[in-house]
Amino acid sequence: MSNDDDFSALVGDVTRLKHSGRKYSSQTSVKDPANLALRRASATAIAKQAAALGDEGLALIGSEEKLEYYRSGLDRATRRRLQQGHFSPAHNIDLHGYSIENARDKVWQALQIARQHHVRCILIVHGKAGSGYRDEQGNLQNIGTAPIKSHVNHWLRQVNDVMAFCSAQPRDGGTGAIYVLLKKPVKESD
Repeated sequence: MSNDDDFSALVGDVTRLKHSGRKYSSQTSVKDPANLALRRASATAIAKQAAALGDEGLALIGSEEKLEYYRSGLDRATRRRLQQGHFSPAHNIDLHGYSIENARDKVWQALQIARQHHVRCILIVHGKAGSGYRDEQGNLQNIGTAPIKSHVNHWLRQVNDVMAFCSAQPRDGGTGAIYVLLKKPVKESD
């Protein structure tokens, strides 16, 4: 008994559809040069913007050190609400296990997603990593410092959309995470 016979026995009288001869492709091929140029330009623009998060002037921060940054003009009540975790983060990213470069890309992507979806607050879990790292000779360096945390602190200060950030409440990661408050989205007129 074949599979067709088994199927017919279960379902009943069935006839096969005729093969149409159509070929389906999962990839769409767009040959329009203007469209291709636009896609290339937007891809390189994103890469250039991400690269704008530079490391010049970076200072390493202790793994247990609290982070705090506020742009001028941000009122005291909003600062306090952010510090106390009253803003509900709409987007979370976890940078554990990422290299510095991959963390930079992940932070940039999170900021872009937040901007697109009109998100006001995100949570970035950068970790503490106070155990340091081994240099080429195998010696431990920067014990007690947190490289990813230091870089995130440095990068976020460079982004105009970031109004403030501070270390999270213990329930959200404490000194191993930060709340990031972004500019209010611009209201679109009808």
